[in-house]
Amino acid sequence: MEKRIRGGVNVGTSSVLISFMLLCMVCFSALTYVTARSDYALSMQTAQRTKEYYEANRMAELYMTNIEGLLSKHVKTCSDPDEFYSTIPDLFSDNDSITVIEEQNEDNPVFLNYIVPINDTLELHVSLKAHYPDSRDHTVFNIENWNTVSIRQGMTF
Repeated sequence: MEKRIRGGVNVGTSSVLISFMLLCMVCFSALTYVTARSDYALSMQTAQRTKEYYEANRMAELYMTNIEGLLSKHVKTCSDPDEFYSTIPDLFSDNDSITVIEEQNEDNPVFLNYIVPINDTLELHVSLKAHYPDSRDHTVFNIENWNTVSIRQGMTF
């Protein structure tokens, strides 16, 4: 009588299993590479946008420093708040980048507005409210608005 030996796993089954494991490893490594590359690209875009924002912020602060210097000199030449407020538009009449807006009410506030471009799609809008210094507040303006505004390229309003 012959004994038949039934045994274990065929050689073909182990080859299929190893091939399947290799295929899984290649797929996971490809997914890892694609994810890492997209994360890197997103990080680079974020770094560029942050750099552009802080450069525009720096420029806006330089504008603000220059405005503060002009208003500080100007307040020394004025005898009262009414004269200070009424002559501010003349002070900035030759500057195209700063818009002076006078409101007609009991306080007669004067706003100084300017825009600093960040990139093709964003701008930094700044609005300063002129302030005549007094014993409580020695500043010549208050920051009313400091916002990043999205613009659409090619759109005119």
